[in-house]
Amino acid sequence: MSTLHERLREMKARAAIRKWEARQAELAGGVWLRLQLLLAQSRRALLITADEANALREAGFEPHPVGMQLEPAKSLFVIAEESVPPEIAGAEIDLRDVLRAPAAILIPFAS
Repeated sequence: MSTLHERLREMKARAAIRKWEARQAELAGGVWLRLQLLLAQSRRALLITADEANALREAGFEPHPVGMQLEPAKSLFVIAEESVPPEIAGAEIDLRDVLRAPAAILIPFAS
């Protein structure tokens, strides 16, 4: 009998976790899907400093809205490789590590 109770408790725990995950996805308003699509369209990423992010803003570049919807907000700039200003050094990082960076340049595939 105790095995049956244990299985029931495990099933309820899994259901509660699924309910919580669905709630989180709903509250995110689709930001994770938009982020996945943005990263899928990116060929590479460059880690930049806060000063470099400010320099990009001053040069007329705006961070992508999806980065600003994350918590904490990320300054993710989508810039073609040939348009990256020469004074922006940026260190190449793996696309999987973009969320660890407070600011990055995403270089899209050539269109």
